[in-house]
Amino acid sequence: MKNPLRKRVLRELVQDKGKYIALFLFLTIMIGFVSGFLVADGSMKTAYDNAFEKYNVEDGHFVLAMKANENLIEKLNEKDIKIYELFYKNKELDNGNVVRVYKNRQDINRASVLEGKLPTANNEIAIDRLYSENNNLSVNDTMKIGDKTYTISGLVALSDYTALFKNNTDTMLNANSFTIAVVTDEAFNDMNDGGLKYCYAWHNNNRNLSDKEKNDLTEDITEILVKNSVVTDIVQQLDNQAINFAGEDMGSDKSMVIWMLYIVMVVLAFVFAITIKSTIERESATIGTLRASGYTKGELIRHYLTLPIFVALVAAIIGNICGYTFMKEIIVKLYYHSYSLPTYETVWNTEAFILTTVIPCIIILVVNLLVLSSALSLPPLQFLRHELKKKKKNKAVKLPKFKFLTRFRIRIIIQNIPAYLTMFIGILLASIMLMFGMLMKPLLDNFKTEVINSKFADYQYILKVPVETKNENAEKYCVTVLKMGDSEDITVYGISDNSKYLTNLDLPEKSNEVIVSNGYMEKFSLKVGDTITLSEKFEGTEHKFKIAGSFDYAASLAMFMSNENFIKEFDLDKDYFTGYLSNDKIEDINEVYIASTITEKDLTVLADQLNDSVGTMLPMFGGFASMLYVLLVYLLAKIIIEKNAKSISMIKILGYTNREASKLYNRSTALVVLISLIISLPICYLSMKVIFFMFMQEMNGWITFYIAPWIYPAMLGIGIVCYAIVHMIQMRKIKKIPMAEALKNVE
Repeated sequence: MKNPLRKRVLRELVQDKGKYIALFLFLTIMIGFVSGFLVADGSMKTAYDNAFEKYNVEDGHFVLAMKANENLIEKLNEKDIKIYELFYKNKELDNGNVVRVYKNRQDINRASVLEGKLPTANNEIAIDRLYSENNNLSVNDTMKIGDKTYTISGLVALSDYTALFKNNTDTMLNANSFTIAVVTDEAFNDMNDGGLKYCYAWHNNNRNLSDKEKNDLTEDITEILVKNSVVTDIVQQLDNQAINFAGEDMGSDKSMVIWMLYIVMVVLAFVFAITIKSTIERESATIGTLRASGYTKGELIRHYLTLPIFVALVAAIIGNICGYTFMKEIIVKLYYHSYSLPTYETVWNTEAFILTTVIPCIIILVVNLLVLSSALSLPPLQFLRHELKKKKKNKAVKLPKFKFLTRFRIRIIIQNIPAYLTMFIGILLASIMLMFGMLMKPLLDNFKTEVINSKFADYQYILKVPVETKNENAEKYCVTVLKMGDSEDITVYGISDNSKYLTNLDLPEKSNEVIVSNGYMEKFSLKVGDTITLSEKFEGTEHKFKIAGSFDYAASLAMFMSNENFIKEFDLDKDYFTGYLSNDKIEDINEVYIASTITEKDLTVLADQLNDSVGTMLPMFGGFASMLYVLLVYLLAKIIIEKNAKSISMIKILGYTNREASKLYNRSTALVVLISLIISLPICYLSMKVIFFMFMQEMNGWITFYIAPWIYPAMLGIGIVCYAIVHMIQMRKIKKIPMAEALKNVE
């Protein structure tokens, strides 16, 4: 004989269709997004990992001041490596952007062609796909470099520039104003040698070296280069941001997304549990009758578990289908909008299926099983009498002598503490996501403003060799880069006394004292009087400095000393200088002698790139947070109304209007929502500050944490508007409660 309880499942689903449809849709969207993210992330990571062998990616590269002679190449080859010429020329375009031009790669760091073809004619050029997207360029468009115009033959992703870092020491990639390009050998040779860099890549013959062995090999290569040539840069593959940044970012977001899924799942599991508990309270007499008729506690638990598990399972299946189709494509577009990645193929992800289907269902099963086991542990007689409390309270909580309506609302809140507590957790979670979606753009805008306000001059020239200029506004300065620990680069400036560009900088007289940037002090928790130890990038020579003060400079982690002390500290000629600071463009120095020119555009690249990379994703967080907020408040407010249906019916009999009934019940919920929103703001602030600090610790450089003042009232406003929508829905629900409801099941 079939279990007659099965017939009730469909009836309960139809009866509470509003609740289950809302939960189903939210679960589907949430699981679909996470599944799509994991599938896209896994597929892109597979394509990225395979690219190392497919495109023969370098194991490192170095840049020399002059072309290497055969003797140096032979010495390097003795280290069981193969050396490849990888010369490039940095060229500035008319719009101020920089294009780094290489010859077509045949043997090392080959290109993935995403559209069009590699150049075959001398007037053709292939450029990075992401740069073309950001600058509205396409195949067959033209690009002018110097006095020559090239036709774009193809859009490519170079395997050694999956992230467009202009320099390995840069804080952030720059896909808006910097690009990589390849031309034919003849076209490359025809370009003037301005911006020419003698770059060489090496490839290890032994492909099974450990990371330690690779580090040791890099040290050996560095030692040979320092003894036999003037090396200006050397970067092994393990430290190359242009190669590794994208791959590291793909894995770093995974744990955050998974934890977000599980936190939301636990909250929704409690929503399911509260929904079921409300149903049990409503059907307590029926449950008592069934228990008295011989139905076991286990049979009733299985019955009430059926709907939550069914809804979660169907949502998980449909969510995964969405994840493998259009949701995956959304995430892929986000990746392609941030990085210069090669072509990919969708890869079946077993882990994604387990994480987004099996585990969420287990979470919902366990939470509901625990709640049901507790709720159904009472004897049948108590269910028949509607006595569902395990411990009877002798008397109600004594309240102060407030007005009647105020006391009534407080009673409603006390009676529904589990539902309101779940509501608070949901609102807090939604508020954190909403704040994250809202704070990034003003934070980056504030950082950009700080960088512009603290810049030295309109032009900052770094020269290959000291060259004099007749420009009277140009001021000489010195600069070098030292290492803080194993990874962080600190820019060290030697500034002229009484500088006309850094007028607010009070340089210390003692040779071992320096002024450091505010960001430097903030990131490493330093204070005036502390001693810091930095080392030279290649030689490893250590330098110790005492912090004499701080300076407001946001563009990089930096320290400042006088030119005289700089030359003394680094044992340089007394007439040595690195470049010029100037508010005017210097015209009388041949570009062959200019290593780089730093303008306002270069200083703000971090803010611009982050804004561009995350700008398309942030609205998703805001929309998702609003959905979560509305869903939770709607479901829990609905449960509270249904739970008190008889009381609402009774006060209608006593003469209260629908509006007055709404004031009693909906305003109680409104009060909890408002208190939850207010309490969540400082918690959100502290959470964001911790998360942001951890994020910046993993990056080079520093951005000061900032929340625009308008965000707090905006969050409250969004919360109130969302609740207003729920309030109108619940108002209709109260209107539908008939007066006859209070007369049913009267004992």
